[in-house]
Amino acid sequence: MVLPDFTLNGDLPAGVHIASWQEFQERFGVGTSRRVWLSSRLEALLGLAAGTGKLRRIFVWGSFVTTKPSPKDLDILLIMDEDFEVEKIELPAQTVFNSLRAKLLFESDVFWTRASIGEEVLPLWLETYQTSRDFRKRGIVELEPL
Repeated sequence: MVLPDFTLNGDLPAGVHIASWQEFQERFGVGTSRRVWLSSRLEALLGLAAGTGKLRRIFVWGSFVTTKPSPKDLDILLIMDEDFEVEKIELPAQTVFNSLRAKLLFESDVFWTRASIGEEVLPLWLETYQTSRDFRKRGIVELEPL
């Protein structure tokens, strides 16, 4: 897998682009101290989510997957197994699924759903996440699970 080149606007081309953790890190987790720091927060967050044994899919969008040297935060969608229940996981991992705590600890806006959302609804969510604040279409990244 190879992530595509950035557009002239500094975004990925529209669409969902699949990347391994290594490729993602090499592309987005370097260059500035802010990127390195946010990347470390993402790795910690994903480690907790994966540690539940229920993580199916990971999507990242927003300023972190652009050429912006100092991204504001991380925007993440986690797809969890149908039988996932926040109340039944270890306390540290619960922070990932609490929007306020995730923002404070990981500088991340974490959205999550169960896989039972269905193949009809998920594309609508992903289409929304590909739209920038100025209504431009831009790409998002689906990370292979860690």
